[in-house]
Amino acid sequence: MTFFLAVGVLNLAGGVLSVTSWIFIKKRYRKKPILKKERRVSIIIPSKGKINIENFEKQQYENYEIIIVVDTIKEKKELQKKIKSERVRIEISKKYMKCSGKNAALLTGIEKATGDVFVFADDDIKPHPKWLYYLVASLGDAATTYRWYFKNPLLCVWNAAIAAVLFYKKFNFAWGGSTAIRKDVFEVNGVKDIWKKELVDDLTLTKILKKKGFEIRFVPQAIVESEEEKEIFKWMTRQFAWVRHYFPFLWGIAIFFNLGMRASNIAGIFILFLNPVVGLLLLSSLLFDFMRGWQEYDTFVKLMEYEKEKFISPVYHILLRPLASFLISYNLLSSIFVKEVEWKGRNYSIPKASLQRRF
Repeated sequence: MTFFLAVGVLNLAGGVLSVTSWIFIKKRYRKKPILKKERRVSIIIPSKGKINIENFEKQQYENYEIIIVVDTIKEKKELQKKIKSERVRIEISKKYMKCSGKNAALLTGIEKATGDVFVFADDDIKPHPKWLYYLVASLGDAATTYRWYFKNPLLCVWNAAIAAVLFYKKFNFAWGGSTAIRKDVFEVNGVKDIWKKELVDDLTLTKILKKKGFEIRFVPQAIVESEEEKEIFKWMTRQFAWVRHYFPFLWGIAIFFNLGMRASNIAGIFILFLNPVVGLLLLSSLLFDFMRGWQEYDTFVKLMEYEKEKFISPVYHILLRPLASFLISYNLLSSIFVKEVEWKGRNYSIPKASLQRRF
């Protein structure tokens, strides 16, 4: 019982630290970024022909261009019918033998870009009018934001839990769906040549920047609505499969603590009847999840640029947050067995070697 008591105390301490630290994090990010100098921006969007182009065309920012990169002439002709702005260009992606289709599209767009800042965006996001403004206003070396789902409660709460990690600079990452980087930072780090040999764009970029000491700033005000995922459990696990191969150390820490806490929670249910104090201590991290659910909801509602009415009820965040923690543990564990992923209509084998070998 002494062992379980010690684990329970650690759970309690971790929960208290998590909840109290969030107060300071929320305070640090509460000020909206203010643009001091407008720069020429090139938004590069790999696309399969379907894109929410009107959201990109109506940005409250003057000096920018949009480069959409598609695979075929047919996709280009179909998209041209929807384009209303002269700032939009459509390019056909070049072919590279050793990288993913997305990386090839990004590299093609970069060759055509005229901006001092590159913004990489997914075609299924629906950026609000000040999305680009906030990204550029926050830009040091690189700035990133994240996706948000408004309809599926479980997907939304799970996503909020992942997005919360981005507030911690030590663990944040550049999200490929919406990241800005200065052209000179991109070039001095040789990202172009590295992307030609890699499947994943954002985790590769994260690895490069963090190793070289460049800062990635998280911009919650620029969080964007995304279209709902279809096979959500498969998609969730795929996210952690990439992390496992590109950041094995970080993945190892995550699985150790997540599975450890979930195992202690389950043990707490049984021990509760034998020793209520120890049982409650073992369950404490789960109980703190209810509080984190509220904190995450309250923080994102206040920082994001969407009407409060658009968000799901905070009750979902409070009640489903513990379930999301168990689901994350399941995703981490399941990612061990993922050897191949389907991505944008193509199948890719996850490489055995991590980026640690190459740079």
